[in-house]
Amino acid sequence: MKTIFAIVGSASTHSSNHHIVNHLKQEVNTDIHFTLFDRLKELPHFDPEESQSHPPIEIVALRQVINDADIVLISSPEYIFSVPSGLKNLLEWCAATTIFTDKPVSIITAAAQGETAHVELQRIMQGLGAQIDEKRNLLIQGVKGKLDAAGEIWDEQLNLDLKKLAGQLDEYEH
Repeated sequence: MKTIFAIVGSASTHSSNHHIVNHLKQEVNTDIHFTLFDRLKELPHFDPEESQSHPPIEIVALRQVINDADIVLISSPEYIFSVPSGLKNLLEWCAATTIFTDKPVSIITAAAQGETAHVELQRIMQGLGAQIDEKRNLLIQGVKGKLDAAGEIWDEQLNLDLKKLAGQLDEYEH
């Protein structure tokens, strides 16, 4: 069974990124095991000394889930023209490892603009050795105007883009 580990890069519980990932989860093949991680606030602050010698147990567990996943999906907002600090913290805990080496990663940036964070996140993931394919990436600009008050996607183009991305995730062979 193919596994997708989806990381929501927003610290907000009801963020647009949560809604996007939950929508995408409904679009992918039901044979895919889709796990959502949205607990960035619970991770300890990165410590480079601990990272290699004795990482916290929650970091060891998180690294194992990432390692075991066939694809890692990251859906992130843009905070002050950058990647949110909680997401960056998670990625820093992974920098001393090889868990992202050749790991297929799909990146969604859902924000007001998002271009800067989208490029930055791709660069970070490439620096970690991840396998980035433009067909599995999606920049969603003006995201708040594409969702209704309940977080449902009303924008037809966004629905089509997410269906296409789901197809790319379904088709990926490891």
